[in-house]
Amino acid sequence: MLLFAPPALQAPAPAEAPRAPLTLDLAGALARARHENPMLRAAKARVDERRGLITSTRADALPQLTLIGDFTRARDVSILNSGFADSAAQFGLSPSSLVGARSIYTTQANLTQPLFYWGKLGTAIDIARMGEKEAAYGFSTSELDVLHGVAKAYLAVLAAQAEQEVVETRRKTAEQFVSDVKAKLEAQTATELDRLRAESELLAVIPEALQADANVKRALEVLNGQLGLDPKTPLALAELGQLEPASRPAGAERSELAQLRQQEAMYRANEKIITSDLRPKFDLSASYGYQAGKSDNLFKEPYDTWKVSVTMKFPVFDGLRSSGKRAQNTAQLEQVKQTRIDRERSIAIEQSTADRELEKAVALDEAARKAHDATMEALRMSRESFDQGLITSLDLLQAERAERQAESQRRRAALGLWSARFDQRRALGLAPL
Repeated sequence: MLLFAPPALQAPAPAEAPRAPLTLDLAGALARARHENPMLRAAKARVDERRGLITSTRADALPQLTLIGDFTRARDVSILNSGFADSAAQFGLSPSSLVGARSIYTTQANLTQPLFYWGKLGTAIDIARMGEKEAAYGFSTSELDVLHGVAKAYLAVLAAQAEQEVVETRRKTAEQFVSDVKAKLEAQTATELDRLRAESELLAVIPEALQADANVKRALEVLNGQLGLDPKTPLALAELGQLEPASRPAGAERSELAQLRQQEAMYRANEKIITSDLRPKFDLSASYGYQAGKSDNLFKEPYDTWKVSVTMKFPVFDGLRSSGKRAQNTAQLEQVKQTRIDRERSIAIEQSTADRELEKAVALDEAARKAHDATMEALRMSRESFDQGLITSLDLLQAERAERQAESQRRRAALGLWSARFDQRRALGLAPL
């Protein structure tokens, strides 16, 4: 008896139903990236890490309390090597009675507290807080980079889809042209040369259609990656529309510069820590507990033991370790300072370049819209001339192709205007929207 049907008799696996596309506008894409982008999550985790470092650094300045419970059984023979062991026989004591195994029970509470470190502990806490701010500035930089990356990826998808629509329209027009020429060829109102030209136009646009389709898929995969989605997730993106002219927005302080300034402050504060390592330090230590040879005597008088001490540590020679740390810290401070200066100059150039590119994008957008209007009028006149028999279908096809190209240039110019606006806002330290 067969328990399983042979492969030939098994029903084919049902095909996976296509998923409904995820509908997004630019604001929704940016909001999703803020919560789902893995790079932003990593940057946020870095801020949490620095926040935890503040707590661990502050612990070094607080009292440390430790409870100890200990049981020790030992045989100590050091007394046999003393002068007392040589005279023990005169008192009737055997060596074995002096070195018998003993048990010791200990319960104790130990307390340690740094007293004076020349500001080292307080400065370390301040540096930890600076580190949290530095990580927060780094998160702001990562957030702006990710959001503008999402905006550019969004524009790339729209541009690829617009190009695909233009190429698809050209392909349909070329197919219709081939059909018309074949019909005219049968009616002997067209020549074989007209048919070859029509088929040549169709064959030329097919590779462009395949490339346009591949570009759309690639752009969608990139955007999905920025949004933290599966690369194959279908998306339905809303059009951006025509960008309205606006005045130059007021810029904010660039987080990159604020982060570098915070690093400079951290290195300057670290100089105080290095200096304190060369000065004497004072610590308080105290302990209280019980120690007995029998467990029944624990927590009883007079088996209680205590100790209080104030210790001073004065470093005399550390092998020039502190000198090396100071030289390293000074060099790192200079590196960060020069990096900040270079970054300030780069940002100034970036802002002026973004302003010029925006002006150029505005001019290109206006020129592309006017060119599209002209080609639309030319196409209208070409259709009227074709209906009157004044031009051939090939002339009409060329007019339609010119209109499609002008439409493509118009849409690219409109998206280029959005891209230039995004670049200007990034140069000013602002989010895309």
